[in-house]
Amino acid sequence: MRHIKIIGAIVAMLFLMTTAVSANAIAKPLEIKQDVSSAIVIDASTGQILAVKNADKLGPIASQSKLLTAYAVLKAINSGKIKWSDKVTISKKADLSKQDSHLFSHLAVKAGDRLTVRELYNTMITLSANDAAFALAEYMTPKNMTTAKALQLWAKELKLTQSTWYNSAGQINQDAFENKVKNAPDNAVNLASPKHVAIIAREIVQLDPNIRELATNTHVSYHLRNNYIVNEPTEMTKNWPYLINPNHLTIEGLKTGSTPESGAAFTGIIKDSSGHEFITVVNGAASYMDEVQRYQKTLNIVNEVLEAQKATTFKKGHVLPYAKEVNLSRMKLYHMPVVVAQTRTIWINKSSDLSPKMTALDVKGKLVQKGQKIGDIKFNLSGAQYLPTSDDSDKSVQLVATQKTRQANFIVRAWRAMMR
Repeated sequence: MRHIKIIGAIVAMLFLMTTAVSANAIAKPLEIKQDVSSAIVIDASTGQILAVKNADKLGPIASQSKLLTAYAVLKAINSGKIKWSDKVTISKKADLSKQDSHLFSHLAVKAGDRLTVRELYNTMITLSANDAAFALAEYMTPKNMTTAKALQLWAKELKLTQSTWYNSAGQINQDAFENKVKNAPDNAVNLASPKHVAIIAREIVQLDPNIRELATNTHVSYHLRNNYIVNEPTEMTKNWPYLINPNHLTIEGLKTGSTPESGAAFTGIIKDSSGHEFITVVNGAASYMDEVQRYQKTLNIVNEVLEAQKATTFKKGHVLPYAKEVNLSRMKLYHMPVVVAQTRTIWINKSSDLSPKMTALDVKGKLVQKGQKIGDIKFNLSGAQYLPTSDDSDKSVQLVATQKTRQANFIVRAWRAMMR
């Protein structure tokens, strides 16, 4: 009889363990199958990591480096430190007019010319102009600091741990010309992981929603002396119509990288037919001169995600059937109707199901405002990973009050406390 009881207890424990495991939705990132040296796919809005291949491995990132300077510019714009209309003088360090533009992409400018922050930013993104990157980074560098140190400072802000930065254009050190770091080897290059680049790209998308339009423009212009306008064609979009694209994904930008060290690289903003937006990073998709495979393999890794994972989207303003109200025991309106605060998407394996759980927050004070956060929907996600810059609000669905209410009187509060 004793043995039967022990066996029964073991069976019960195994059942409970199985039940607990089954309640967790599998959200571990996929292992990317594409023939690339490294890559990552994340949900653009939340930073949830959906697919990886050597995603934490440091490597050369070529002109994807320019995204860090773009981040610094956007942060300064949003804080009011600089304006898009500010004029930046091309310094001797940024002057690449004597270099072959086929080898070192640059504008038709020379030392002494003045372009606006907007013109330099636009051409840095669309034309990958090295002189624009050098000029902007120099303009953004704090006094008494080298640009290399400024780049490291911006990287630290974004938690790009162990990344290394020498120049803003992504050139190897000896090809940075006047921007060369003298105490570094000639072959020194910026080193970052796909996860690092994805962090920068996500910050840029959040700071500058218009980046999608800029990155897909077919032409970009800037002014020279005597108000002469240069209008140059961009190259990024020319091969997109010919890609194999069965799921009708949309490429919305963002930045290429091309050196022998990085191979054909691309940091993309990709949207699927349901409106979900992804940030992708692909390195070593092919030879650095290849202008097709960097985009094709970007689409392919997103298709891998769509094949294996499913999305549940909670839309802003919607009422959830299992979370229609939150009890506010201290307030006049006890049963507060709630809605979803911000649109959030949770990705899990197609063989799993979400198990949402609502938690009411401990509301302080004598007043609850309409739109105030008073509850959370959280999920048991097994193996879920997020970018280090994602916060708790990215990992849950926030619920907000739909009405304003004040604290109930002492008698009501005391009665509710006794009845709980």
